[in-house]
Amino acid sequence: MMKRKLFFVLIFFTLSHFCNAQNENSYATFIDSANQVKYKNVKKADLYIQKAKKIVSEKDLADFYLSTIQVYIDMNHFDEALEYCTKAHTIFTEKQDLEKLAKVNSFFAFIYAQLNDPQRAIKYYKIALGFYQKRDNKDGMIKALNNLGNAYFTLSKYDSSQYYFQKSQVIFKDHDDPALKAFVMSNLGKLFFSKKEYSQSENYLLEAKDILEKNKITDKEANYNVNYNLAAFYIERRNAPKALLYAEKTGDFTQKNSIDFNNIRYLDNLYNAYLLNDDYKNAAVAFKKYDSIREMLNIEEKAVNVERIKAQHEYELKQKVNELKQEKRNLVYIIILVVFLLIVVICILYTINYRNKTEALNLEKKLIEAREKELEFDNHMKEKLLVYQSMEQQKVDSIFKSILEKVNALKTKYQHAEEISEIINEIKISVKPNTWEDFEYHFLQIHESFYKNLEQKHQNLTNYDKRLAAMLKLRLSTKEISNLLNVTPKTIENSRTRLRKKLDLTNTKEDLSKYLDDF
Repeated sequence: MMKRKLFFVLIFFTLSHFCNAQNENSYATFIDSANQVKYKNVKKADLYIQKAKKIVSEKDLADFYLSTIQVYIDMNHFDEALEYCTKAHTIFTEKQDLEKLAKVNSFFAFIYAQLNDPQRAIKYYKIALGFYQKRDNKDGMIKALNNLGNAYFTLSKYDSSQYYFQKSQVIFKDHDDPALKAFVMSNLGKLFFSKKEYSQSENYLLEAKDILEKNKITDKEANYNVNYNLAAFYIERRNAPKALLYAEKTGDFTQKNSIDFNNIRYLDNLYNAYLLNDDYKNAAVAFKKYDSIREMLNIEEKAVNVERIKAQHEYELKQKVNELKQEKRNLVYIIILVVFLLIVVICILYTINYRNKTEALNLEKKLIEAREKELEFDNHMKEKLLVYQSMEQQKVDSIFKSILEKVNALKTKYQHAEEISEIINEIKISVKPNTWEDFEYHFLQIHESFYKNLEQKHQNLTNYDKRLAAMLKLRLSTKEISNLLNVTPKTIENSRTRLRKKLDLTNTKEDLSKYLDDF
């Protein structure tokens, strides 16, 4: 059952693909048929195009327009060609198909050139030239430069025209294309004729003819251009035989009885050549054909259609330009908004970072302050302990001394003097010989740099002065100091006065203990 379903699905896709291929082939067949009859039967060619348009798929529509433009140009239906150019341009712009867009721009340029609108033609030729230069397409570059030369020639800007023709000449140094070279030489001949440099003009025109003959070039467009320009040159120079020779030769490269501008120009030259040779009969025949084709081209009506399509095309281009400008403005606004948002985000992040750093610094500061307070408290407690121990030791020493004095007094009264002497020795051993050294040792454990810093600033201090300064730093009262040093309070007062003088504090109100805190 599953195999049968897969079989039917496969058949369905195969038939769909076959039908699509048939549609593609059918529309291409109609275009080929239009190409075959375009010079003989314009209406029939247009009918084939309309049939192709009905069956062409959406994905092939742009390529259909591209093929049809050339057919309409060959039939000189420039209004239809311009309309299809506009449609193809829109599709290829959306697809960003630059190569096909360059072809459409070349068609635009050619159509505007044929419609005597050289300014627009120049605009599109320059766009096409830029594309071919980027791709280093020498064939395309030469054609674009040649067409630009022709466009400026139409505007009578001969210097600009010569510049582009000669620029295309330079490319032929490393690019061999005789038909194209003949085209450029023929156009240079036409240019120098307009500049009234007749000798140089004739040289270029004949060189173009020689290139075609030497290389046996059968390209109709190149041969038509060279012979037409030679005929026009000799008609103006009043050289009747050569004028008629090249006018008739031009006819060899035109589609007989075709309704196009090439045929009109050829018949115009032929008419003037016959007049120059006094062949009025053939001149009348040529003029009749000329007038007939001119009427059939219906130039006036087509000119109105062309102007309408040109206006429509210009409007669409302006619309696209405005859309692009708006998109550009929108992009600028978006960029500004994004930049603004980025600045806001950066500012917020910076603020958060700054706040975190500030908080971290404050926290660190508080920790340092806490450590300092803790250390200060610890030192203060050590100082208190030191003072307490010193005071207690002093009391113990005083008691021992008192006992020693009493025992010494008893020694003389009792007979067992030796036993009393032993007691006295034990008391002496128990009494610390130098209580101050203990005090100083423990003091330096707390304030290790005190004496050093004090001596650096005040070198005239005695050991007694330093001891007094140490006890004042510990905030000991006069009585406490006098007890520790075994002197009277009055002596301590006098010592304090002498110390202030040595420390240069006599005439100041600064507290001595606070001053000593800085050491």
